[in-house]
Amino acid sequence: MDDDITAIHALIKILSGIGSIRYALNGSDALRLAEQEPPDVVLLDVQMPGMSGFEVLVAMRSQPRLMNMFAIFVTGHSSVEMEEEALAQGAADFITKPFHPAVVAARVRTQLRLKRALDQLRQLSFTDALTGVANRRLLDESLLQECKRARRDRTPLSVLILDVDHFKRFNDTYGHGAGDAALIGIAYAMLASTNRPGDLIARYGGEEFAVVLPGTDGSGAMAVARALKQNVDQLKIPHVASDTGFLTISVGVAWFDHGSLLRETATEGHKDHLCSPGPEMCATALLGTADQALYAAKKAGRAQVSLLQCQLHWAQR
Repeated sequence: MDDDITAIHALIKILSGIGSIRYALNGSDALRLAEQEPPDVVLLDVQMPGMSGFEVLVAMRSQPRLMNMFAIFVTGHSSVEMEEEALAQGAADFITKPFHPAVVAARVRTQLRLKRALDQLRQLSFTDALTGVANRRLLDESLLQECKRARRDRTPLSVLILDVDHFKRFNDTYGHGAGDAALIGIAYAMLASTNRPGDLIARYGGEEFAVVLPGTDGSGAMAVARALKQNVDQLKIPHVASDTGFLTISVGVAWFDHGSLLRETATEGHKDHLCSPGPEMCATALLGTADQALYAAKKAGRAQVSLLQCQLHWAQR
């Protein structure tokens, strides 16, 4: 981002071939472009009309999708104080004008390598080592963000929790190696049950998995749950210690939309599903309601899908 079109053209020429390049002449356009397609590295001028480069960086870092991008300031200000301020704001590098093309290219390549290495580390830290789906850490973080989004955009949100029926018997009968292979197969069957980029499949713990379905109401979530159960049934994993003769799953489904928000004192029967304002309590309530739905599915005989609406007591502002 720079308001000097000559400087922008020079940077485009220098960085051509290193990666895909987009540019903006002001802060608002830079934010819009970054939100549409998050960049790995952004180059910012300090002084800009409307928003300064510092303000743009702060605004970008406030967006969850842009928190991990790398920023380089390219500016005509060469004072130590300005460089200190840029680094204090979280910039990865500081380049003064007039710049040397080879130096700019080398520094951008360095930041790109660091960004990609960080992405790989983050991917490893958010992935379940056995099944390859998301782990509990990523589930918790993603669910918080989706609760924020659902409240802001007034859209529905659903959570599924599934449990492998009689899994201890399975391990006792076939061994833990076969149990691990079964969990991997179920994870792949789950991946085949969802096809939207925003959906998240995670290992919840042990033989339990969870699915987060943004923008999905109860009927949509039930359709996903039934498809998921069908895909697991079609695996036909033998389980002689079960009533069905093969491995099955039970699924609990929880959902809410804006109509689920309670503005009055709840009745006694709804207290288990209430939560205070805030995404943390929203996430807790959704997981808790899905867990209750899972219990209902198991109580009904296992290999079942059960739905409960999560009702949230959110104050209106």
